[in-house]
Amino acid sequence: MKILILNASPRPDGSISRMLDAARFEAEAGGAQVFTESVSSLRIRPCTGCMRCRTGGRCVLPDDDAQRLLALVRQCDVWIIGSPCYWGNMPGTLKVLFDRMVYGLMGESPSGMPRPLHKGKRAILITACITSWPFNVWFRQSRGTVRALREILRWSGFRVVKSIERGGTRTRPLTQRDLERCRRAVRKL
Repeated sequence: MKILILNASPRPDGSISRMLDAARFEAEAGGAQVFTESVSSLRIRPCTGCMRCRTGGRCVLPDDDAQRLLALVRQCDVWIIGSPCYWGNMPGTLKVLFDRMVYGLMGESPSGMPRPLHKGKRAILITACITSWPFNVWFRQSRGTVRALREILRWSGFRVVKSIERGGTRTRPLTQRDLERCRRAVRKL
């Protein structure tokens, strides 16, 4: 099994990074081939919205890390995405990445209807925010991040098998129970 872990947090020792490390360790212990990428270290030009990738199947901008990451997405069986919550959504850097990879995630039928290109693949979502639980869910903070990621993955053909939302990270540090939730999600794959 090939697993791609994408860390959208700019904090190398933050909650998202620690939760993804727990997932990575479990995946490697289970014999999976794991690829780990950090969005903050990628060099990606923003999408210009020209839409030529939709008909040509390739971005017209010069090659950068968006194409390299898309190649990893195509190879993976499971995609684990860890994202902090910024104003009830994913960070802008992650959105830019998805914008640049859209042609490799979702195709179009001749009538213009979306066609998922990764049908049968699975995904795990891990989010964290400083809004305390249960308000992170009630006020759609971490829930907003999960909703946005689910939408992108659904149109791409990925089935989200687990989403882990952790609120209150400013006042309540991660516990072993939090990390175990991440390990357990990988074990169930």
